[in-house]
Amino acid sequence: MTVALSPTLAVDLAAWPGVVLHIDAAGKVSASNGQLEARLGAPVIGRPVLDLLDADSSAAKWRRIVGGATRPAWELIFGTGEALLETGAYSAIPASEGDGFWLVEHPTPRRLTALAGEVTTINTELAATQRRLVVEQGRLAHALRELERSNAALDEFAHAVSHDLKAPLRGIRQRVDALLDPAASEPDRRAADLTRTRELAERMRQMIDAALAYARAGRVSDRIEAIDIGALLRDVVDYLAPPAEVTVDLAPDLPTIETERVPFEQVFRNLLSNAITYRREAAARIAVTAADAGARWELVVADNGPGIPESQQPQVWRLFHTSRPGDGTGLGLALVKRIVESHGGEIELRSTAGSGAAFHVYWPKHPARATGGSLER
Repeated sequence: MTVALSPTLAVDLAAWPGVVLHIDAAGKVSASNGQLEARLGAPVIGRPVLDLLDADSSAAKWRRIVGGATRPAWELIFGTGEALLETGAYSAIPASEGDGFWLVEHPTPRRLTALAGEVTTINTELAATQRRLVVEQGRLAHALRELERSNAALDEFAHAVSHDLKAPLRGIRQRVDALLDPAASEPDRRAADLTRTRELAERMRQMIDAALAYARAGRVSDRIEAIDIGALLRDVVDYLAPPAEVTVDLAPDLPTIETERVPFEQVFRNLLSNAITYRREAAARIAVTAADAGARWELVVADNGPGIPESQQPQVWRLFHTSRPGDGTGLGLALVKRIVESHGGEIELRSTAGSGAAFHVYWPKHPARATGGSLER
């Protein structure tokens, strides 16, 4: 509330750092900005100003003010007995409307310092709020990027499923058409068509199961445990039971990591299985090593197999991609990449044709929460 104290002076009562009082013609306080009440701990509206001023030092000064004496500043003390306040410098300004005076306390360095402290506190709170907003904006931006990535993955997933499932469907339809052909009466031909139809249906079932497994691979649960990577990989190798000509070397310094066991094991079971499956005819050697990469562990599965030409490397991550006809569903590396990324990691392929392949898995040292979400909507 802004009050015109005189034709040339207006004061915002709420913002003024000192005491502001209006004393009416009867000598009573008729308006206040609340500063004096806060200091005295008592109401002042309606009370005679002489009851509020120190009788020994200030009452006589007030009588001089009322008598018409002027001075740039009056040293007044409010309060009585042991509740005296410190001396304040006040201007006594005749009211521009009606009778009486305005008493306006000059802000002292102490009051200004207190006000500055309040401003500093407000600025600190504003800065903290701004920092929180920046953090929230960062989270929203990250969530938006992840949503865009998830949508892109969903589009790729839908395209792969619709495209690759059409092949067995076409085969099934061709065989059914052949069976419905009246000319196809030879028992051997009918038996062959039925056998092939069953094979195509089984292939389609496998692809549907693979698609569901891929969709679910992006989920991250809270089932976190400490995993001895060396012990886990020894179990994986025992499970895969590689032939005698395959040597799997596990580094002795493989770390212990806190993560989900099942998806972590899936990643390395797929990588080791691929290295065993696509080995050279000669003796094959597979090595698993680990290196500290800051916030992540760099886990490398390297082999001395035929390698992957650079031109073919982008395709190995595609759902249903296989390098040779009949080599499963083509889910393996697509599933591996999805699991790794959904847990906040990355995977890289480094290979040249004829020189083996090395898959570098960068797995977070600390558990991550789901970033990609599930493709199931």
